[in-house]
Amino acid sequence: MHSSWVLLLENQGRHDEAISHYLQALALKPGYAVAHNNLGVALSKEGRFDEAIDHYQKALRLDPAYGDAHCNLGIELGRRGQLDQATTELQLALKLQPNDAETHNNLGVVFEQKGLLDDAIAQYAQALKAKPDSAQAHFNLGVAFSRKGELDESIREFQQALKLKPNDAAAQTNLAAVLAFKKSREN
Repeated sequence: MHSSWVLLLENQGRHDEAISHYLQALALKPGYAVAHNNLGVALSKEGRFDEAIDHYQKALRLDPAYGDAHCNLGIELGRRGQLDQATTELQLALKLQPNDAETHNNLGVVFEQKGLLDDAIAQYAQALKAKPDSAQAHFNLGVAFSRKGELDESIREFQQALKLKPNDAAAQTNLAAVLAFKKSREN
């Protein structure tokens, strides 16, 4: 009941209240890795990234095989520009959860930040293999293909992202830009 209530609060964007409930849960059971991980997620949504990292690390000290905590830590490290550490955490998460679409997608983002476009494309493809209806993975794949100059593939991926999420302004903008660039090259 308590965890369902906290998830409802998070889904409603009431992160401060969710944080309060996670802290209460941890006061009762400080060794609860899931609560540390979920608290980290709520803190991250509030922009409290250092605290989020601390709780992901606590979750991993309690349960080193906790794939979601490795993934979440990797995301935060990537946001900080600590790309090698982010790669390590995301790869650990994939060893524990090899078919997790979100982790493949996030590792793709990190590879793209490192300029490893072929590796990024491979990770986005793995994300789509695990979850074909991921608009975000299609979008990210479209960006990676456009950066490689593979315009037809980029267009296809942006179009697929828009089929899944028609009002995605970023996908609309990127698709328009790639179409315009392709047209300018053909003239």
